[in-house]
Amino acid sequence: MVTILLIVLALALAYVLVTRAINARGYRMASGKSFRKLARRGKLPKEIADAADEVILDRQRRNSARLRHDPAYADLKTQPKPKLSSEQVKALKRARLNVRDEWLDHMRPGFYQYVIIFMVASVAGLILEMTWMLISSGRTELRVGLVWGPFSPLYGFGACLLTMVLWNFRTAPKAQVFFVSALLGGGLEQTTGMLMEDLFHAQSWTYIGLPDAITQWIAWRFLFAWGVLGLVWCRVVMPEVIYRIGEPTNRRQIVIVSLMTAFLVVDMLATVFCFYRKACRDAGIPPHNPVEEYVDSKFNDEFIANRFQNLVVGEDLEPNK
Repeated sequence: MVTILLIVLALALAYVLVTRAINARGYRMASGKSFRKLARRGKLPKEIADAADEVILDRQRRNSARLRHDPAYADLKTQPKPKLSSEQVKALKRARLNVRDEWLDHMRPGFYQYVIIFMVASVAGLILEMTWMLISSGRTELRVGLVWGPFSPLYGFGACLLTMVLWNFRTAPKAQVFFVSALLGGGLEQTTGMLMEDLFHAQSWTYIGLPDAITQWIAWRFLFAWGVLGLVWCRVVMPEVIYRIGEPTNRRQIVIVSLMTAFLVVDMLATVFCFYRKACRDAGIPPHNPVEEYVDSKFNDEFIANRFQNLVVGEDLEPNK
């Protein structure tokens, strides 16, 4: 599981680096969403404003001549386009970081941000886990965690938990962030594994057989991986993701997120009840009401085996070799 989380983190980090590169190109040409946002908020450094105006006016002249089929456009095309210098681009990057950090200092992630993070992490984790299984073992295995939808909620809970706990550690020493992240990840794996085992007699992963295993669900190598994961998430990925999600600006966004939340809650409750009835059937307990009869008929053992293909119910997973 941690391997997949590290892949998710690597992709998130790649996303941040790509967006930074796109922003840098936009800054050099005095264009792009990030540049316009700085200009709209009056955050452009004064020493850059005049140079940026020159770049923008030149672009407007070229576009106007091209649209009007002006003969002068042929000469304009041969002339080099004015651009901002590398030092000016760096100054714009610093201005953008200052705007972001100022915004982050005056907000705290809430319901809206956490729902989006949960949804994205749950879907991304599922896709990457299935891809990893295909590449590493040549198996196509459905690894969803809920009865409806392409969700693996453990990744969603992990991303939200990291964000919630590490939010106040954004400027803390790196060693402290690493230690807290390792404890957090190990606690999440241990708690999830124990609950699945105790409540539903089910297992989805095991570290038994590994030389550095601490318990069935915790190993030293993965505690280290959780520490690295949390450190990069806290310092690089999380601030950028939260800033880009932003706050809801219209009612439609709130309605969509609320509907997504309602669906996820129903999905989770249905999943828990399905596994409850699975445990009852294994114990020979018959249904006592129409709801339980419906669940037993629609979400029977065959459905659970086909839907949760990586899950073992009623027996132990094979030790790692």
